[in-house]
Amino acid sequence: MGKKIIAVFLLLVMLSLSLTGCFGKTKADEPFSMPITDEPQSLDPQIADSNAERLVASNCYEGLVRVAADGSIQNGVATDYAVSANGLVYTFHLRKDAQWALFSGQKSVLGEKYGEKDFKEKFDKTVYAEDFVFALRRAVDPQTGSADAFLFSSIANAKEIMAGQAAVSALGVRAVDAFTVEVTLAHADENLLYALTAPAAMPCDKEFFTLTNGRYGLEAGYTLCNGPLHISRWTEKTSLKMIRNDDYHGEQSVKPASLTLYYNDDGDKIPEKMAAGTYDAAFLTKAQYESLSDTSELTVQSLENTVYSFLFHPQNSILSNENLRKALCLAADFTKIEILGEQVTRADGLVPPYCRIGAGAYRTDTAAAMLPYNPEQAKIDFSEALLELGASSAELEVLCEERYADFVRAVVQSWQKTLGVKFVAAVKAVSADALRAAVTDGNYEIVFYPLTADSVMTSTFLESFGSGGKFGIDSAEYAQKLAAVRSNAGNFTALRAACMDAENYLLQHAVLLPVLWEGNYFVTSKDAKDIYFYSSKDYVYFINATKK
Repeated sequence: MGKKIIAVFLLLVMLSLSLTGCFGKTKADEPFSMPITDEPQSLDPQIADSNAERLVASNCYEGLVRVAADGSIQNGVATDYAVSANGLVYTFHLRKDAQWALFSGQKSVLGEKYGEKDFKEKFDKTVYAEDFVFALRRAVDPQTGSADAFLFSSIANAKEIMAGQAAVSALGVRAVDAFTVEVTLAHADENLLYALTAPAAMPCDKEFFTLTNGRYGLEAGYTLCNGPLHISRWTEKTSLKMIRNDDYHGEQSVKPASLTLYYNDDGDKIPEKMAAGTYDAAFLTKAQYESLSDTSELTVQSLENTVYSFLFHPQNSILSNENLRKALCLAADFTKIEILGEQVTRADGLVPPYCRIGAGAYRTDTAAAMLPYNPEQAKIDFSEALLELGASSAELEVLCEERYADFVRAVVQSWQKTLGVKFVAAVKAVSADALRAAVTDGNYEIVFYPLTADSVMTSTFLESFGSGGKFGIDSAEYAQKLAAVRSNAGNFTALRAACMDAENYLLQHAVLLPVLWEGNYFVTSKDAKDIYFYSSKDYVYFINATKK
């Protein structure tokens, strides 16, 4: 079959920006930079699960297919692909000039076998079909521990392999010949093409992987990249530099000379450095953006991906009681939300509007099962909670940012008015960094906190409340609901229903109380052009980036 690009079921939301001034030409061969707030632990794409690790994978590796700036699925290493009539067999034909990038740092891995001076000439740099087979087998192997393994659950025998009931060699992926990959599915999967753009689907050379002796991805020299850029230098707690891969032969030319990710865990300094031109692109919270006195030299796009919510510590001796949490939700009077200004949008669910199911909005005409303001029921639940706890009263502390202190105090007053003298709560205002630290350390009782969807995938946001997530709860019932979400990843209708079921569980069991939507911002220098991203801040692409 001839060259075939199928932009069907736009599985992602593409947020593409042409980031340049109205006048003036741009040029290639320029360096770019961006801050990261988490230090990579490994550059192995099969186990990438942090923002920084996925960001590196997005620019240093190329899969069978990739996502273009207009949101369509386009050729990656594959020159074309075909899908069988029943939708169960995908056949990808690869470029024969796709190559791995070699640099001097890899002599510690390849030098002993091929010679420290000759390894670049003697090692076979070609990317073969078998490299994708090996990568996908690693991705579903339970011993790898890939966070993205569930994305490939529709591939034949994948579920059995992930459950430890079959060998990885049974996976429905094979190399038909040196440059043809065939993927056979157990059932049709509307999400497969997106899954094949994820880090875990990036190719892995088995020989190089074996020669690293278990250190694959732990240092720059222990990585092997086939994307537009390749890792050049990794300085712990400082920066990670990628340079142009001169052995990249994709359909697009690589415009930037380099990309440096600077480690910066001080949120207050990121907007300052963005304004000063230290960074070319960054994601900012609303507070960080509003701290900028002059934004005229920046190009800005708002993302409604944050929901401010009251979080109840799941292990707190008082808040572990569901009736107590329900009483707080039912007694919360938000009529004074105008304290926050006219631009505030009241949240009508937990999942932010930014999140999607495939190409469409997550929530359509079905509302989330929010607990409504009901002071009479709140009193009943509070009394029941005290009986269950064997307590005469409940005393709690609520943490919040200073800018929300008046609003939070108004909510606390509504709690005290409804629940009476047996309920006592104090409000403590802290900095945004201190608030993040308190949540990270679990050092809080109740916190008014911004929950941000880092990915456009609704399922990913809901996973953060699972037992292994950032705000995880110990609930076998919720774990089952997340399992249903994962198992329906390839059927968008069933996936939407499973996500709604999981979201409503969190709301009905008062795990947290969503209050308002807020936007984050993707900010770039006006001198920059054609930096684009899709799905989340994990996937920012610099392949086309130029500067004025």
